[in-house]
Amino acid sequence: MNFLTELGFDKLQIQSIEKNIPKLIKEQIKNSQELVKTNISFLKDLGVSNYKEAFKSYYDMFLMDNSAFTAIFSKYDRDDLIAKLEKNIAIIEHL
Repeated sequence: MNFLTELGFDKLQIQSIEKNIPKLIKEQIKNSQELVKTNISFLKDLGVSNYKEAFKSYYDMFLMDNSAFTAIFSKYDRDDLIAKLEKNIAIIEHL
């Protein structure tokens, strides 16, 4: 999962992610690197500063089709969404 370095993850963060992700999901992420990169980049470009925490906590969500992934976040006010995500990343479960 070294492709995550392109998105600002350091080696320790990647090791932690690899250690905690189930093997099946890890394989899906490796096989869908471009999709995962696109979805992480969307959050990063949106201005979500804790996008790494979002990926680390909800990695399976980043395997969603990009149009479905962006639709989840696009229906909310950008600034309000960013503020809520930065305050509590677990709000992603309720979007």
